[in-house]
Amino acid sequence: MRYALRWRVTSLPGSRCYDLGVLRGAILATSLIAGCAPSLPANTEIDRFVRAELALNGVPGLALAIVERGEIGLVRTYGVQSVESGQPLTVDTPMGLASLSKALTALAILRLEQEGRIDRGADASEILPRLTKTHWAGVSLDHLLQHRSGLRRSHDFLLPCCGSPDELDLEVAVERLNDADLEGLPGESMSYANSNYVLLAAIIERVSGVPFSAYMQQRVFRPLGMRQTSIAVADPSTDVGALPHEWQWGSVRVSPSRFLGWRGSSLVRASAADMAVYLEALLDRKPGDFEFLHADGPWWGRLDHGYDLGWTVQEDPRWFGDGLVLEHTGKTWGGRTAAVAAPQARAAVAVLGNLGTTRSQAMARGILRSLGGKDLPMPQRANRAEIPDTWAMVLLAAATGLSGLSGWFGWRTRHQLRSGRRTWRPTAGRFARSAVLGCLAVTLLYRYHFAGPPHAAFPTTIQVALPALVASVFALLLVSAVRGLTAMPARTREVASP
Repeated sequence: MRYALRWRVTSLPGSRCYDLGVLRGAILATSLIAGCAPSLPANTEIDRFVRAELALNGVPGLALAIVERGEIGLVRTYGVQSVESGQPLTVDTPMGLASLSKALTALAILRLEQEGRIDRGADASEILPRLTKTHWAGVSLDHLLQHRSGLRRSHDFLLPCCGSPDELDLEVAVERLNDADLEGLPGESMSYANSNYVLLAAIIERVSGVPFSAYMQQRVFRPLGMRQTSIAVADPSTDVGALPHEWQWGSVRVSPSRFLGWRGSSLVRASAADMAVYLEALLDRKPGDFEFLHADGPWWGRLDHGYDLGWTVQEDPRWFGDGLVLEHTGKTWGGRTAAVAAPQARAAVAVLGNLGTTRSQAMARGILRSLGGKDLPMPQRANRAEIPDTWAMVLLAAATGLSGLSGWFGWRTRHQLRSGRRTWRPTAGRFARSAVLGCLAVTLLYRYHFAGPPHAAFPTTIQVALPALVASVFALLLVSAVRGLTAMPARTREVASP
């Protein structure tokens, strides 16, 4: 499947088309064409596929960028920036990349290495003095890039987040990660953790001598021609562009969540046009500041299989067929993104959605396969079990039932004690059982408040349903503990027996 019309950039709904004469390194000029030329079959098929996916899954807005044969083939947007404003997405509208940000952080590391300012084989503790040299001995920058440092997902929430005053302070992040209980020896096994790329951001900041966001803007985004790309600020409500959305009690609404990730691992916002320019630079050697990527042959030929430089590296994956495939997804409660590239075929696809349950990965894979002549897959609904709102409603229903049960047990126990049908009998055995139930109740509260992720890191409706469930279980355990200290007199039991 090939595109006969090259360099086409359109913004949907399909009443307008924009043709770009030059889209290399940056989008330099646009000219509005009166009306739209009829779409070719390839464009029509992709357009129909994407529209069906959005309609089936209630996705407010989506951006699509396609690179084919090393050149930008199609950049297109669908839907709106926000269900509240109804403002349409354009190819220049910034959208959250989530974990697609990692590959851009890796480019900054490569830039510093090319300038001779860092060595990827050096220990991270040699650059970041807040890391204890004995505890972090042997953990190199390459280990961080490949998620082989010993950090795990559970360490991510050692980092400040979710509206805390120091959530974007990389020095605080490094200080907190210093105490992480690293798993195994450096390089021994791969375990995906956002914390690795947060440390890389701190390294970039320290080596460059400028704030991480400023360095990325000056030395990565601008040289690539990513003109609408930036790193999100502390208050997401002040960012310009597409807003994140969640399912909330059965409806798609703008997400109020403050949990968007951390600098280095997430938080980059880029437009569809910028993503096309970026993917083109990765796949095709063109004059510019990042020509060094291809100086010693294809840069992807030097990647370690598994994970490297912000990409999952797959050789001959079953879903694609023969050849190397680079892939990454980005997931937040308010958005879902995906990028896939087949470097040897010089083709790549990026899909950015502003709903947390967008099937971005499946769509990107299907479109990439179609560039090689395969049929596009059938559009599908997202699995309801993958939507946090589904579980929120289940948890809230369970909380309601348990609250009713604990209320009924409490009322009945109190009524029986007042009527003399039940009396206090705190024997050693009953006291022990009640103590166990009380300990379980206290442990539940402790684990909820202190052992898990911050409350603000949960999806919006889970933030309502989970505390309700915890409170209802806590109440039931306490009522059961109190009831366990009582007993019905023998005469009352005989009367009650059939």
